[in-house]
Amino acid sequence: MMELAGHTFRELASLIHDETGIALGADKSYLVRHRLEPLVRSEGLENFEALVQRLRMRAANRLRSAVIDAITVKETRFFRDHAFFEGLRRHVLPECASKLEKPSSGTQRVRMWSAASSTGQEACSLAMLVREFTQESAANRARESQFSILASDISVEAIELAKAGSYSKSDVDRGLSEERLKTHFRHSGARWRFDESLSKLIHFRTFNLLNSPAELGPFDLILCRNVMIYFDEKTRLRVCRGLYAALHPGGWLALGSAESLYGMQERFETVAIGKNVLYRKPQRGG
Repeated sequence: MMELAGHTFRELASLIHDETGIALGADKSYLVRHRLEPLVRSEGLENFEALVQRLRMRAANRLRSAVIDAITVKETRFFRDHAFFEGLRRHVLPECASKLEKPSSGTQRVRMWSAASSTGQEACSLAMLVREFTQESAANRARESQFSILASDISVEAIELAKAGSYSKSDVDRGLSEERLKTHFRHSGARWRFDESLSKLIHFRTFNLLNSPAELGPFDLILCRNVMIYFDEKTRLRVCRGLYAALHPGGWLALGSAESLYGMQERFETVAIGKNVLYRKPQRGG
């Protein structure tokens, strides 16, 4: 294993933080070495110092992207926290859909954003939830085509995998009921492909949460779960401000169970749905 000197680690950590917002303390030196050494070798570089030198170059966009792909966490699964998704189905989706029936609301489509979608399982879970919601009651007039999902991630590699919509047995075994697997996936060899008609609800793109998301919105629901834990406090506040700006008045924000609004509490209403907490942008002001 290559040696990663302290000063080189600190420079790599600084570069990674500037690009992604991810905060890497000294205790993450082994993690950085483990994840970046294969990249150093595949690039034909002699050591980590050479990697740093290459990253400093203006024309190093491809290499920076490769570093981001190597460093970012891609832990995800379908319907991560079933109680959370049940809360969306019972409370959030009906409220969002009710705006479609009110001409005064100006809402023609319910827009949702999976803001750190990794390889797509969260966005696919939202799409399945939308289909189940729109089909479950004759009294529900909302149509599937009136919903759209943006799925973004900073990792180019993750987004390409998400676009493919092809999952392994271990992927579908995590979070999917047998009924949902049979209904929304097609078995193809050793893989399961996500329903093509549902895939049409989802638009995938790369996006860095350090950038302003104003151009992407406004949204009725944003999921930014289990992302803030990797940021420092300043970055968390910056991202929360961006998410707030990207929401419709009355729009919903969902964070991970171990995350909070990091200084933005007064701008949102806190709503308990079962054991989960969601945040809502006030209808007026805020």
